[in-house]
Amino acid sequence: MTTLIAALARLHADGVPIAWEKFFAGTGARRIDLPTYAFQRQWYWADPPASPKMGSATDPVDTALWETLGDADTASLAQRLGVEATALGEVLPALSEWRRSEAEQAVLGSWRYRVAWRPLKDLPSAPLTGTWLVMVPGVVERSGLVGAVTEVLAERGVDVVPVQVSGSDRAELAATLRERAAAATPAGVLSLLALDDREHDRYPVLTVGLADTVTLAQALQDAEVTAPLWCVTRDAVAAEPGREVVNARQAAVWGMASSMALDHPDTWGGVIDVRLDDDPGPDTEPAPALLSVSVSRLCDVLAGSSGEDQVALRAGAAYGRRLVRAEPSGAPAHGTRWRPAGTTLITGGTGGLGAHTARVLAAFGAEHLLLASRRGPRAEGAAELAAELEARGTRVTIATCDVADRDALARLLDAVPPDAPLTTVVHAAGAGQRIAPLTDLDLGDFADAAHGKVLGATHLDELLRDRPPLDAFVVFSSGSAIWGSSGQAAYGSANAVLDAVAQRRRALGRPATALAWGPWDGGLVDAELAAILRRVGTPPMAPERAAEAFRQALADGAGELVVADFDWPRFAPTYTLARPRPLLDALPDAREALDAASGGTGADEGGAGAAAAAELAARLDGRPSAEQGRVLLDLVRTHVAALLGYDDPRTLDAARPFDDLGFDSVAAVDLRTRLGAATGRRLPSTMVFDYATPAALAEFLRAELSGDGNDAAGTAGVLAALDRIEESMTGLAPGEIEDAGVGARLNSLAAKVTEILGGTTGAPVGNRLETASAEDVFDFIDNELGIS
Repeated sequence: MTTLIAALARLHADGVPIAWEKFFAGTGARRIDLPTYAFQRQWYWADPPASPKMGSATDPVDTALWETLGDADTASLAQRLGVEATALGEVLPALSEWRRSEAEQAVLGSWRYRVAWRPLKDLPSAPLTGTWLVMVPGVVERSGLVGAVTEVLAERGVDVVPVQVSGSDRAELAATLRERAAAATPAGVLSLLALDDREHDRYPVLTVGLADTVTLAQALQDAEVTAPLWCVTRDAVAAEPGREVVNARQAAVWGMASSMALDHPDTWGGVIDVRLDDDPGPDTEPAPALLSVSVSRLCDVLAGSSGEDQVALRAGAAYGRRLVRAEPSGAPAHGTRWRPAGTTLITGGTGGLGAHTARVLAAFGAEHLLLASRRGPRAEGAAELAAELEARGTRVTIATCDVADRDALARLLDAVPPDAPLTTVVHAAGAGQRIAPLTDLDLGDFADAAHGKVLGATHLDELLRDRPPLDAFVVFSSGSAIWGSSGQAAYGSANAVLDAVAQRRRALGRPATALAWGPWDGGLVDAELAAILRRVGTPPMAPERAAEAFRQALADGAGELVVADFDWPRFAPTYTLARPRPLLDALPDAREALDAASGGTGADEGGAGAAAAAELAARLDGRPSAEQGRVLLDLVRTHVAALLGYDDPRTLDAARPFDDLGFDSVAAVDLRTRLGAATGRRLPSTMVFDYATPAALAEFLRAELSGDGNDAAGTAGVLAALDRIEESMTGLAPGEIEDAGVGARLNSLAAKVTEILGGTTGAPVGNRLETASAEDVFDFIDNELGIS
């Protein structure tokens, strides 16, 4: 029936008359009137899921061959090939399965990444100037790093203003910062607070250094200090994996940094890790010399001319953090499967990711699964999960255990049956974090995110040191600690510690694998979040495929792996919109996506883009500037309305900032692409940030297309700045405007305008502003400066 209806629909669409009355006779179907209003042309149906990526494009002949092999029956295909049908019948299924398997492996291979550290050979020694606020921890740091940093900064010509922070109150610290900034506008803020890795009194899972760094970042926002914030850690990352024993507690700042770079791209500087050899061998530099050269390189990074924002300093050399492709290392022969023997402990094993992992291991033939969670057998769905796993032939034990409780975890490990000794640990326990900017979080949120994840991993590592060696020790981390996740500073911080725990274990010769996952589908994200993730270029992964990636990671002995399905043409331009992201520099896919986004205008010769650009040029040609501005404002409104779902572009307020209209980084990239195609010009990636309203953007486009002056941003930039002034002033009370001397400032501005224009008639603007009320000031902005 489906085939019949599809055939009739195709005939109808091609203009063939169909007797629909006879077709629907007896079904109760009837004709209905169409709406009397014009069609709105809005698409309400969900887009079909994209087909799985099957590797690179193939030759058409190759594609036709496999389609023939897949569609034809054995007898007819054997006749076409001139071979025996029996022989072909034995080979054909194996060939089809082989191709399906190879295609699946290609998809999984495209999901595998790892963090690498690349030497920064051309790091310039740039000058540092101005005033720098140096945030000093309250504890004396034995390496002498704090003193060396302040000393070298001063030698470089920096006016160093030290501020001691130790358990400071947020409001008090904000007041101090506001006072320091008022005395001399800082060029930068350097935090050495992370070096204090003592346990926090109230939240022992956090360090004093992390708590103070969080408070500092919040206080800088409160005090409206816009100088870039740089954080320094010591031994927090392994720039030489397997050789460096890291300080996992300081790694928390690196996870927080990944989120900060997304949420505050304009005020975040970066994070720098320093390794100091306190016990140099005969062939290494003495510690004082190493300290001096390391701090000198630190200052080179702070100068910011390299664009690097995640740097590790080792023996005077600098390394930049990069995401690279991860090839399987020593994978078993094709067709073999890894099988966990004995007992496999899965923390957080009764829900979410842990339950999916249990199913995976059962499918791989796990002998005994020990699923631990805080609610144990009382967890929702625990009994059904156990029955499902046992039906696959796996022995299952569900235990109640909070892995953050060291004593309870020790008792759980002691209870592992002797006939199935513990061989594999998968640490999947942990709580998420509510999505919120750092300014809305408190230390309790950071402690909650770290409770199960960090304490569980730490306790497992410590308790298993004196027990028989494991085959595998796996921690489930998150991409929030690698490329970051907006509004997830606490969660990223906790996951960075997990990665560091695994790195430390490997450096000490113990098995460890850290898997930093991208989002999973299969009920782990809801439909709304899944749609958002697809839009930004990180679509959720099918659990079945993610599970196979997990098996491969254990089979080939991967130390650390990032598993994520990046849609690079969408993710890379969005991720790099607000600032450069050196993390992606070593990925050809990301570079190609960025080159395509920034290098192309969409107006390819002979294409629709070229025709649209030519049509626009013809409409603008010979018209007065005011008319050109109206045409381009209509163009901007049309594309903004299409992106935001406005029915009528004319209802869009041209003076309203893009962020108030609902724009995000994805929409900003899409608007740049659309307007680039419409104008035939290569437009800046920060377009909607530089020209904050549709009106300002239209004026920028007019100047750009008409060639008015060498600096097309001039007029548009002024209008954009005035827009921001007006927006800021609407939030002020009349008394605040008068007390702050806004009238005098506008008086000065108006005098400069008058001077440029060569004078104006009537009473001087300054005289009117000197005695202006708040209402008069707003009228001046609207009427005299022409912003409205």
